[in-house]
Amino acid sequence: MTENARPSVGVAVVGAGVMGAAHAAVVAADPRARLVGVASVPDTAAREVARRHGAELATDDYRTLLGRTDVDLVIVATPDHLHTAIAVEAARAGKAILVEKPLATSLSDADEVIAAVERSGVAAMTSFNHRWIPSYAQAKAAIEAGRIGRPRMAYARKNDRIHVPTQMLSWAGDTTSAWFLSSHDIDLVCWFFGEDRAVEVYATAVRGVLDGRGVHTPDAIQAQVRFASGAVATFESCWIYPDTYPTMTDSFIEVVGEHGVVHLDRKDDQVEVATPTEFEYPRISIMPVLHGVPAGALAYAVGHMIGCVVDGTPPLVSLAESRRVTAILAAVHESVTVGGPVAVAS
Repeated sequence: MTENARPSVGVAVVGAGVMGAAHAAVVAADPRARLVGVASVPDTAAREVARRHGAELATDDYRTLLGRTDVDLVIVATPDHLHTAIAVEAARAGKAILVEKPLATSLSDADEVIAAVERSGVAAMTSFNHRWIPSYAQAKAAIEAGRIGRPRMAYARKNDRIHVPTQMLSWAGDTTSAWFLSSHDIDLVCWFFGEDRAVEVYATAVRGVLDGRGVHTPDAIQAQVRFASGAVATFESCWIYPDTYPTMTDSFIEVVGEHGVVHLDRKDDQVEVATPTEFEYPRISIMPVLHGVPAGALAYAVGHMIGCVVDGTPPLVSLAESRRVTAILAAVHESVTVGGPVAVAS
């Protein structure tokens, strides 16, 4: 190592599904990091991801990775409802943590993770990687500069093809479209709104299509969120679009200010591909591979967290902000259950 070389960050990835494999690829390509190991249950997928990206260890017990002294950062890329125990144990082991969104699927679980992180003093961040999509970051800068005035209304939708809950996610029945999709949009809109705080939610859900296919979760959830200033935001998530839809995810955000508006339409990502059998808009904002190297928002977010470990700097996404997203989503699901408005817990 030369005098100016930066230290290598040992990274363990827990979860070997689509996101776990993507995180492992990013870590393996980062010159500041070393992929130490991958964990999944069963360990078949972990072995394949470890082999592909040069990790020395694959295991079905994530605690094996937490016990290694050469692991500095743990990436939790498990299903939504399985983040808490792993993140808490990682914090207790003195490891920095990057958790896939959402931080947790209950406010008590989020508080448990935050308490463990605060006791240990480790760096921790939820992977709300959309903050690293250039158009969203530019929108944040425009809003902060006052170019549209104070935000008064927002609308955000993130709707997936039915492929996602029926084929991509084996655990779709353990989550909802709101936890899986709207978590990103709620983080972004709250980021755009700044210090304004969500105070009340009214949400409804529709179901039937997925229930009929044996996946017991709502087809769609729509929620209106009222903020302390009187601003309102509507969040729509659906994952029963037909698989013929030209993009895996239909994603759109609008922020209306006192004297301006920002539109963020990511449906086509500036690429259209037509073949004899289909017309599609490939997704390139989140996880593209450029000249053989992982790029895009996920790579930026993981690289940012690696940099926080190297330099001792605070992450861009605070756990307090992540808790706010969980609080809103908890209120969304309570409102669906009770059929009326619900206060957002502080």
